[in-house]
Amino acid sequence: MKMAVLTGEPSGDLLAHAVVRAVQEQQPDLELLGIGGERLESIGLKSRFPLRAFAVNGIAEVLPHLPRLLLRIEQITRWVLAENPDVVLTVDAPDLTLRIAKALRARGYTGKLVHLVAPTVWAWKPERAAKIAAFLDHVLCLFPFEPRYFEAHDLPATFIGHPIVDRPRPDIAKDPNALLLLPGSRMTEVRRMVPLFREVVEKLAASQPGLRCLVPTVQTTRAFVTARMGDWPTPIEFLFREEDRLGAFRQAGTALAASGTVALELAQADVAGVITYRLSPSTYRQFKRQTSLNHLSLINILAGEEIMPERMQDAAQPDQLARDVQRLLQDESARNTQVAAQRATLDKLTLSGGQSTAKLAAETLLNVIRA
Repeated sequence: MKMAVLTGEPSGDLLAHAVVRAVQEQQPDLELLGIGGERLESIGLKSRFPLRAFAVNGIAEVLPHLPRLLLRIEQITRWVLAENPDVVLTVDAPDLTLRIAKALRARGYTGKLVHLVAPTVWAWKPERAAKIAAFLDHVLCLFPFEPRYFEAHDLPATFIGHPIVDRPRPDIAKDPNALLLLPGSRMTEVRRMVPLFREVVEKLAASQPGLRCLVPTVQTTRAFVTARMGDWPTPIEFLFREEDRLGAFRQAGTALAASGTVALELAQADVAGVITYRLSPSTYRQFKRQTSLNHLSLINILAGEEIMPERMQDAAQPDQLARDVQRLLQDESARNTQVAAQRATLDKLTLSGGQSTAKLAAETLLNVIRA
């Protein structure tokens, strides 16, 4: 069996890694090809292009890179058609991966097209559900409320749970002076968030003399982050390996993070987080016009209320963020209350019977291929 896996960012590489490993357990002779990062490469995928070439988000942010991205999309489409795998698993990053999937089907690809991480049609652009139903065979959904949006257009969809809840909870005491800093995994967002994070840390340093900052890095942004965060007013510990990253999540009690899946990671690790984000004004205006959501962070969307402070766009100001973070650093009761609310919210993502997300995803994927 031959499988193409197409990711567009490190979070997709992480998600795909667990699913593909579970497929390999049932299909030991699986041949892998595609676009991936360190984790997929560790289990045998030889990436056609480096993952960092695609780590761009937002309309204004993408435009300068558009000619190169379109060229890469064309090259990947031709390559996958020539390889003719049994299945193409596209993972998140819909502006990249679903564009390739649509092109493959339009050019005569007859294998199965399965997408992991449903596009957020429930949040904005609901018309996308009908459009992708025209070329996909199945969607693997991480949230229990998602399948119905696709099934309404006769596109089979399966809630596979969220891999975050498969991770063990921390079993060591938290360091109240350890602050996780998570400025994102795409270069475009890191360039915006790192200067903001510095201002916040400068304000915290005066009131939190024992503060130490833990900064997990990813391959796509590692050089930039280490260069721009090396001379900060508090000790910075850069973490390069996955085991060190997980250790930092177990160790820290508080985090400042760019919005994304990381909010769920923090919740699973019992870290009280503050979530923030900045986009270009034009990208943010378009997003706000097309969504009816009251909250933008995933953990708060799941909870239906703001259990993890989120400060987006104009509200992402150093003074406010410093106050939010300082409260969690210094008030153990506030941390514990937030952690308890985060735990209760994550329970909504747990599969019945204790089945793992990766195993269910692999079984569903293999059933689709064999159908």
